[in-house]
Amino acid sequence: MRNDTAQPIIETLLDHLDRHQSWKTVGCTVPASNYTDPERLRLERARLFTTTPVLAALTPDLPQPGSWVTRDRLGLPVVLTRDTEGQVHAFANVCAHRGSQVAPDGRDCTRRLSCPYHAWTYELDGTLVALPDAVSFPDVAVPGPGLRELPSHEADGLIWVVPSLDATDVVWPDVGAIADDFVAFDLVGHRHWRSHRFDLALNWKLVIDTFLEGYHFASLHRNTVGPIFIPNLSQAEAFGPHVRHVIPRRTLATLQGEPAEKWDILPHSVIVYILFPNTVFVMQSDHIETWRLSPDPDDPGRSICDLDFYVPDVEPTESSERHWEKNWKLTIDTVIGEDFFAMAGVQRGLASGAIDELRVGANETAMRLFHTALDAAMG
Repeated sequence: MRNDTAQPIIETLLDHLDRHQSWKTVGCTVPASNYTDPERLRLERARLFTTTPVLAALTPDLPQPGSWVTRDRLGLPVVLTRDTEGQVHAFANVCAHRGSQVAPDGRDCTRRLSCPYHAWTYELDGTLVALPDAVSFPDVAVPGPGLRELPSHEADGLIWVVPSLDATDVVWPDVGAIADDFVAFDLVGHRHWRSHRFDLALNWKLVIDTFLEGYHFASLHRNTVGPIFIPNLSQAEAFGPHVRHVIPRRTLATLQGEPAEKWDILPHSVIVYILFPNTVFVMQSDHIETWRLSPDPDDPGRSICDLDFYVPDVEPTESSERHWEKNWKLTIDTVIGEDFFAMAGVQRGLASGAIDELRVGANETAMRLFHTALDAAMG
């Protein structure tokens, strides 16, 4: 993050730290049914996940020409490619012959995509360029139309896709001033390190909610990451429907007395971005995490969460790999053993009907901003 952006945030947090007060704006309520109602789920899938852009990947997921990566939770199977000219494409991961998946789940680098079923072969721009026994298909042009392309857009290290075969008049997300943050974080200077998929017994929004307040750190995370952070203190701001949430580490206090023009917020905080509607982008002091949420098609009490870890793109060493393993273990242990365990209990509580609404405190501003954006998008 640029120093001129960080200065007012740090000043605000240091001021509230001195006064032993949380940073507050106003609270709100969220209907419990938003997490439990099948009709609400149906509308969310229709309005948020099929016709509008969603963040599908980061630039490091396609680091060079020939790179490809699959995404199977966007409403239809998708393969993203970077062609020989460096251009990103998104395609339905469906062969034009008999509908097989042309790229297996995962990521790799190749000259062309070839369907494993009958070896129909496609350039990375989607063009069909080869098929065995072509004379048996006189109506198929080679080279000619191949994979069904979906709208995609790469900017600021972020790759957006509209997961629809019929999308028209696409308006790409404007992340506003936080685009400068992503440039400063040097996303292209990172590489994908590891992924994990969570199959969760909770609504997709509950995962996002956990990233939007530090109020729970002192209690839920008291034996893990809680001691690292200043309890119940954070700062949040909306940029259109997107949210930036800064959670300060206890080391932030060491900046008191230092010249403001030398302040660097990243070593002293975790910066969480909600890239609307369903991606949590976490900028840690030494690595990046993305958490992509996918609602279950039918059950509002279930969802899939895909975690991707990105680390600086330098030659790995035994020491650096031990470091990332330690970071990974802390993240997984904290999230599975604490956050997701607690949120599964919240889902059961909301489904019980015992409360009609969730109370969002004035100290939980980022959560209010996210749900305000959801309400606006849902109409």
